[in-house]
Amino acid sequence: MSVDETYVLEAPDGSRSFDATALENDLRNMWKRAHGTVYRAALSNLVVPLDPKHSAKLSPVLVEVTRRHPSRLFSIEAGTAPRGARLRARVGAVCHRREAGAGLVCCEQVVVDSDAESATLIPSAIRSLLIGDLPTVLLDFHPGHDLPWVSELMDMADLILEDSCLKAQGTEPEVWHFIEREGSQRVHDLAWARLTPWRVILAEIFDDKEHLPALGTIRGVELGFTGTGYPPPPVWLLAGWLASRLGWTPDGGDRDGLKLRSKTGGVTLVPRGGRPGEGRVLERIHIRADAPHPVDLEIVHTGRDVTALVTTRRPNESAVEVPFAYREFAACIVGEIHRNAANRSFEDAARAAEAMMAHWGER
Repeated sequence: MSVDETYVLEAPDGSRSFDATALENDLRNMWKRAHGTVYRAALSNLVVPLDPKHSAKLSPVLVEVTRRHPSRLFSIEAGTAPRGARLRARVGAVCHRREAGAGLVCCEQVVVDSDAESATLIPSAIRSLLIGDLPTVLLDFHPGHDLPWVSELMDMADLILEDSCLKAQGTEPEVWHFIEREGSQRVHDLAWARLTPWRVILAEIFDDKEHLPALGTIRGVELGFTGTGYPPPPVWLLAGWLASRLGWTPDGGDRDGLKLRSKTGGVTLVPRGGRPGEGRVLERIHIRADAPHPVDLEIVHTGRDVTALVTTRRPNESAVEVPFAYREFAACIVGEIHRNAANRSFEDAARAAEAMMAHWGER
């Protein structure tokens, strides 16, 4: 049992050969041993295939997800057990202290691992332990899209959350193709969810009557991200959102950037890496529009700041801090779990993003 200021994590060491009946007995016995005021909670089955390379980083995120959205949590690491170990599992609990009043709110956790040869047994094992009257949410934190056991888990899920930022560089459109096939109501991309604050700020700026006419005279867009190399999915998705909303289409590219056509003239899109930072995160948007409605503005957001700096150079000079609704990764996940509608804006943005990526690769 490990204790923190906000949560208690009980996850006994030592997995054993998978036995669904024995594991259910273990869960019942775990609750019988509980002392004090304990509230057992579950709103869904949360199934998470983890890449071992990312598990240490993502495990704290899953703890926070269960605080915001209590679930029976299935953590899966295929191929990590020694050869001949076959399928193994153990049970535990993730318990959070209540913000008001005494006691703990606890979620059940089932940790499943296997040797490489037994990964195909994972879907049937998970199916045998699902809480039958609750929806099943799959968080696909595994980089491969061609793994049969992951595909079978997807078939079982009511909702699938992907993250194109976790996919190998250049393969991000595979996620968007999958969403197009399955529908954006059932499959979501967390990379798109991270863009919400940026899209809100842009919408508010160009809703202003002073800036609205400039949408038709935009001639340059620069999207800055931390790190270097190939632009990350949020950059392409934001560019795709702008292109799909404003009717821009790719028209080749050169060293200066990607060339786009609009009804009123050409637009140059420049994704640009720069400041060192964790991951490759969008942190700057620079938009330039020409006469007869000149605009030059820049939006900068750094790290986890709750504000962004909007600097305007034309038509008037100003610099103002505006709210930036930064959300931790767990908050993005829970927000997408609660969103049930199809996302047409994302679908349009993803198609435009893929078209631009193809032209970018031909430069």
